[in-house]
Order: sequence, then structure tokens, then C-alpha cells
Amino acid sequence: MPNSKAIPWHERPVRMMRLDYVDRLARVRYEDLDALARSKREDWHINCEWVIGTPGIAPGLGHLTTFNTPKFEKYAPLGDFDLVRAYLPHARNHGIRVLAYLNMHWFSYDFAAEHPDWEQITASGEPYGRVHPLYGGGTTLCVNSPWRQWACDMVAEAMRTGIDGVFLDGPVVFPGCCHCESCRNLFHERTGSPIPPEEDWGSELWKDFVEFREESMAAFLADCRSAAREVNPDAVVFLNAGSWHAGAWRVARDIEKVGPHQDFNGAEAFLHPGQGDRPLFFWATAAKHLMAGNKPSVVFSHHALGAWHYIPLPPVETALAIAQTAACGANPWFAVFDYALDHSRDLAVRGVRDVSAFIEDNEEFFTDSRSTAKVALLYSRQTATYYISELAEMYAGQGAVEERDLIASTRSGPAPEDLRRRKETCDGICGNSYLGWFNALTRQHIPFDVLLDSGVTDEGLADYDVLIIGNAACLSGEQARAIRRFVQSGRGLIGEFEAGCYDERGRSRGTSPLAELFGVASLNGAMPPAYGEEYIRVAGAHAVTDGFAAGQLIARPPYSLKVTAAPGAETPAVYLEPTGRLYAAPKGESCHPALIAGESAAGRTVFFPSLTAEFYARYKMQEHELLMSSAVRWACRQQFPVTIEAPPTVQMEVRAQSDPPRLLIHLVNNTGDMQRPMYHSIPVHGLRMRVEKAGIRSVRSLRGAAGLRADISKNGADILLPRLDLYDILVVELLESTP
Repeated sequence: MPNSKAIPWHERPVRMMRLDYVDRLARVRYEDLDALARSKREDWHINCEWVIGTPGIAPGLGHLTTFNTPKFEKYAPLGDFDLVRAYLPHARNHGIRVLAYLNMHWFSYDFAAEHPDWEQITASGEPYGRVHPLYGGGTTLCVNSPWRQWACDMVAEAMRTGIDGVFLDGPVVFPGCCHCESCRNLFHERTGSPIPPEEDWGSELWKDFVEFREESMAAFLADCRSAAREVNPDAVVFLNAGSWHAGAWRVARDIEKVGPHQDFNGAEAFLHPGQGDRPLFFWATAAKHLMAGNKPSVVFSHHALGAWHYIPLPPVETALAIAQTAACGANPWFAVFDYALDHSRDLAVRGVRDVSAFIEDNEEFFTDSRSTAKVALLYSRQTATYYISELAEMYAGQGAVEERDLIASTRSGPAPEDLRRRKETCDGICGNSYLGWFNALTRQHIPFDVLLDSGVTDEGLADYDVLIIGNAACLSGEQARAIRRFVQSGRGLIGEFEAGCYDERGRSRGTSPLAELFGVASLNGAMPPAYGEEYIRVAGAHAVTDGFAAGQLIARPPYSLKVTAAPGAETPAVYLEPTGRLYAAPKGESCHPALIAGESAAGRTVFFPSLTAEFYARYKMQEHELLMSSAVRWACRQQFPVTIEAPPTVQMEVRAQSDPPRLLIHLVNNTGDMQRPMYHSIPVHGLRMRVEKAGIRSVRSLRGAAGLRADISKNGADILLPRLDLYDILVVELLESTP
């Protein structure tokens, strides 16, 4: 392996935690601090810890410190005890890096009253926290106000304790904010106009405000990082940058904006019972999205049973959180509440101990590894932020639909409230589309990376054989040209529905610049939306529909376009004519294809005229999963280097190292008791893998799996793994001369 000492500590594998005492923080002053640090290293197997620098305690005590400083008020119950400086040498003695947790979003009304020009202000002129009390009481401050300098001073003072860096919990630009004097002045300087008084997607000025908020967050973070590095040039600084979920624009979170100014991309992935149907690969979805930012990443998996902070997650869920995260190349983090006063500490440790110890004992295999995926899945933040479909059929019952130019800056279009409702619909579509493709690929064991908007360039696409853009409706002209060049170079492209129909700010183009590439001759509206008794029929033999019987019926997604295929394009599936009602027999075939496949001397394309992935995310029908994965395999032209026969609940990620050369096949067994939270893990047996790679020297299991067999030949290896429990890595060692 490369000399690990030459790699900055935060770019090596990191296992983070935070032990939270909430309002019993004063107990720390009576703890055996060396025993506490030793326990975190030996019981929890961490090598990085967040210590509380400013509390997240009611009624919003983020302005108080746990360390001694002449510049800020101290948390009174600690007296003269400097929590950070007292604990730091013990943590260092046990090989634990220390970051300070700084609460940057929750402040008491009393503190805010001392600084009336610091609060985030709504369009009505009222402070956000007075209208929407944070956590039942307390307010929040604005990143553009004079509070920014206060925050930078807090960061610098925290760094003077000798810690390695800071995590900023927040700030958050809350929905509709901010209309404070500082924001009004800055926005006017930039645009020459006042801040729009309400959400209005028909106004370009509103979109300017959306970008202004995100760029304000980035500027705040940049200043905080500069303040930290004035004290320590190697300081690590990051915040909660948000994950892949739709609607992140509402709180101005975008890892592409803040990424250049932080040392980790981090985001929450907290499992809350009762809050919807959490996907099986819950933590992997966050990890791959964060890793797309091309820097070390951390997935925050709260080690608590939702809002019951003193009941730990079942050990299976905790272990899966860490395993899914690590398998994708990201770093795990978990928060543990003070279990010293009850019986549940052993249960809390149990879920962490084994999998974290496994990562610690095998750290060299997590260091400086890279994904080998040849498939890229685009997560388009542009689309998630600006997409509002012009299709009237999308908004049944949501106001006037006769107006076509929904995006134009004109008052002749739909009212802002109508656009808001339509935006909510499209936000949900964006999130489900990403989730649908993510789940289908993972369940079908197709290794893939997530790509962000900034990666849709010749350079960003260079390592991939297939690009899945899904319903990336909002693409710039240069992105569309890069996609065309990608296909013209002989590679594969898969898209859906309105891909490319709008520019990067959501303005309609009328016709997608990718239509010809996808073999679409014309768009003739949409099928009537319906969730039952509407069908697609497999029409003919094609590699994409291989495995489906001729004439087989597939459920039609409700959002489906009527398109005409260009001459020469193949249409292996077609829509049936709408039935219009339940308990009605299927009708005959329409003239509209449900799938268009194209192949030329250049590349292969597959176009789904419907929101197939969005439908699959919600209904989980296997036919759609198989159709989507078959399209990817056909578009790729060549066999994937690693294939596996395993249940779809087994997550496979393939990574590589170059010194020494080897492949690392991460296998996470998510098979359990069919509910969330998951309390039982069920081993799987008889996993068979094929590795197409010349020069294989040996294959072994890092878990020491009994009975592992590898039949190595000149062109690869056939592997049998008799049993997989929760997490294992197969190490495929290669000869030094292997290309």
C-alpha cells in the first residue's frame, strides 16, 4: 500500500462518533477521561470524535462554549472546567482525532434579542424562529448578517484549544428566508432588484434568489474555513451539506456549492421509524451521492431509535448503516446518547463493535481505494431545483392547466400558488426517480457510481461505458453536447420522459436536444394518468426485453408520453390504448412505443417515454426492475468485470487498489426480517461470482469464510462463497504486471 503517513489523516479511513450528554454535560467533569477515551477506542473502535464545543441544548444555547475563551460566554454548569482542553490529551493518547461540534443554527430568544439584526427574517418581516420555533423554542441566525464574523471568531477560538477541526451543525437557510437587511442589500447589489416576496417559479428573479441563498451558504463556509486555518493550516472544516433528497433547495443545501470549501462531504441519514418506507439501501444512497463530490465523505447515522434518543437502534440496523457506508467508500459516523444511567449501553455497543472492529483491523483495504464501476447514474440537482413539467396531465386537480409556458417570466401564466403545488409534485418525482434507478441497479448487482451535474463533461464521463440520465429534465447546452459526444464515442445512454427538455434553469426548450439521439421523432402529449388497469405490451424480440415473453403485459407508469419513434429505431414494447377504468379488459396496441432502443456504429441508446424509475420506486414491481437493468446491460455492450448470483438483498460494490494491485469485492447482506427497524439478519448461502480479469493470483475472504473456493484460470476466476453473514470483503490479489 502507499505510505499511509503521506496521506492526510482525513483522507484515510475515518470512524467517527459523538457521545451526547445533552443537558447533563456537566457530568463529564467528574468522569475518568482516560477511561472514557479508551472505551471509545476499544469498545466503539473509533479514531475520530466530535466533542461538544457549543451545546445543542434547549432553549438554544449555541452561543455558549464548553471551553474557556475570553471572547464568548461559558456554559455555566461546567464552571472553570475546560471540557475540550481537558479531554483532548486523553483522546490523542488513544489515537483519536478530535473535532469540535459547533451548533450554528439554534439560539435562544434572549441571545437573539441582544443582536436584533442577526436573525433570519421571513418575507412578512418576522424572525423565522418566532414564527416557527426551533425544537419548540429558539431561533436561528443569518449567514449574511454580522453574525458571520461572530461565527468565524467562534471557529477560531475552538481551534485554539488544539483540536483537529470543527463540524458546523448548520447553519441552515430556512424556507422562505432570508429578508434581513444584510440579505436585501447583498441581493440588490447582485441583481439590482429587491428579493421576491414569495416563492414564484414563473419569475427568473426567484431563481436568482434560490442561487443567492446557496452561494451565501458557500461563502459563509469559506470564511469559517479561512478562520480555522489561520489558527491551524491543517484544520478540517465541514457541515451538514444535505443528501440526495428532493427539495434540498428549500434549505439551500448543495454539495456542489459548499464542497470546494469543506474537507468532508457529510449528510444525515437518520432512520426514523414511522416516517415512510425507508429504502433497503438507505445509507448507501447517501454515501454514493456524497462520494460523487470527489472528496472524503461521511454518512451520519444517528444511533438512536428515531426521536427516542435513549433507545438505541437494533444492532442489525446499526451494523448495516456502517457496512453500507464503508462499502461505498465513505466514512461512518454515529451519535450515541449517554447510556450510563440505564441498561442499554451494551445493546448500543453491540451493533457497532463487530463491524467497526472489522474496518479497523483491515484499514489497509479501505485506504486509497477507488470504484471500478463503468456505469454512471446522474443525480441532477439542476432538475431537482428547477424542474416544473409543462405537461398538463401531471397536475390533475392542481389549478389551471391550459397555459403551456409555465416557466416564462410572465404574469399571464399560472399563479405562484399553482406553480408551488406543481413544484411539489416535481420534487417528489425527482427524488423517486433517483431512488428507483439506485434500487434497481443495486438489487441487480450492477456496480455504478453517482454523478453530479458538474460531472457531465468529457472529462467527467471519460471512465464510464454507460450513462443513465433518467429524467434529467434540466440540462445545459454544453451538458447535452457532452452527452452526445459520449454516445458518439461508442458508449451507452439511458434516459426517460422529459430528459433534456428544459435548460439548466428550468426554461422550456420545446424539444429536447437529445430527442434525435434517443430515436424520438415527435412528442404528442401524454397518456391519461392512471394507476391501475393501464398496460404496456412486450411487442417483439430485442435484447432489452430478453426474458420477457412476447405479448407479456407490464404495468404502465401513470406519467407516460405519447411519442413517435424515428425511422430505424426499434420499439420492443408499446402502450396499449387506455382503458380509462378499473375491471376493464386490456385494449389493443396503440401507435405509441413504451420503449425505444437505438444502435449505431457509435453507441447504444435506450429511451423510456415514461417515468419508469419513479413508478418502480413506489410500486417495486420486478418487471420494471428487470427492464431497467436489462437496458443497462445492453447499453454497456460488454460484460461487467464482476458478476454475482445472489439474492437482490445482497449489495455488491467493487473497488480497486493499485499498490499492490487488487480488486475488493464488498458484500453487504441486507437480508432480514422484512420490516424496519430490522431486528434480525438472515445469512445467505451459496453465492457464486465470476471475475473477468487476467492475472489473478489469489482470492480470500477478510472474514476468513470457511469453504471459500476460487477456480482461477488465465482469464479470470469462478468464486464460491458458501455463507455470507452481514459484511465481508473478498480480496482478489492481482499479479504486479496486470494492466
